[in-house]
Amino acid sequence: MPALRPINDDDSSRPRRRKLRSLAFLPTLITLGNLTCGFAAIYFSMRAMYELGAGRGSGLGLAIHSAALERMLPSFLSFGAGLVFLGMIFDAFDGLVARATRTTTNFGGQLDSLADVVTCGVAPAILMVAFMIQELSPDGVVASPISEHFLGRACWVAAAIYVAFAAIRLARFNVEHAEAGFDHRTFRGLPSPGAAAILASLVLFQDQLGAGGRQIVAYVFPFVAIAAAFLMVSRIPYRRFYRAYLLGKQPFWQIVAVTVVIAVFMSYKTPTLLVIVVWYGMSGPTFLVVRRVREMFRPTAAESKDDKQSFDRKTG
Repeated sequence: MPALRPINDDDSSRPRRRKLRSLAFLPTLITLGNLTCGFAAIYFSMRAMYELGAGRGSGLGLAIHSAALERMLPSFLSFGAGLVFLGMIFDAFDGLVARATRTTTNFGGQLDSLADVVTCGVAPAILMVAFMIQELSPDGVVASPISEHFLGRACWVAAAIYVAFAAIRLARFNVEHAEAGFDHRTFRGLPSPGAAAILASLVLFQDQLGAGGRQIVAYVFPFVAIAAAFLMVSRIPYRRFYRAYLLGKQPFWQIVAVTVVIAVFMSYKTPTLLVIVVWYGMSGPTFLVVRRVREMFRPTAAESKDDKQSFDRKTG
């Protein structure tokens, strides 16, 4: 008769652990999905520039043979911007899946940053350049290099600064994330997906405008990109979006505000999306200024003690 082996808690968890190990490839696959979305966004930006180079007006070619998607994303540029947002969704889930399956590794973190350099760094900058080429091309045909126009030169400078600062932001995050005592509740500087969302939202928004509106966006775009780039490398604290507004107990007014935003988004998707991402980008500096002003006018402990003693003498 074989000897009976004592049952312990570790034995009951072994099948589950084997299952978790078998899912180790899933976070990497999701990260590669993020990278692929960034590459595809660059490809559709090139398609938009190719249409102009071939003497065709912007928006004449179909981005994808789907009537529903064509109504939502009517041009190559807007489809590329949509792919940037899809890549950000992949980026949000790869870390969650890795933690859920207990497969977080240094390799996964480095791969995630490399994917973000493409999706949240290079792809939005290329979208901006492609949009500017369209706006600076008379009658939808490329007649002169973008560098011969003031806005074109400003766009090249802004795109280069944006890509470089996005890479710096991601490298700094990797270093700080490995340090002891890293605060996972906040970001130091605007997260690269937040900056990419601002640029991609502008691309989506301009597709809903007329010629005059797109011209205004063309003048604003380079300065918005530079502002987003400097916010990325700043030390301004940003709250994690889902932690701050979606998880845990929230005040009643915030629940009402989120409900109203969702209702407005259902009717005005692109403008609402642009307002949300710009508001998040400005939330860091705004909350920092409010906090500093409160600290300036907040009485110190010594002043509070003197005021209390003076009040006691007057009422004693």
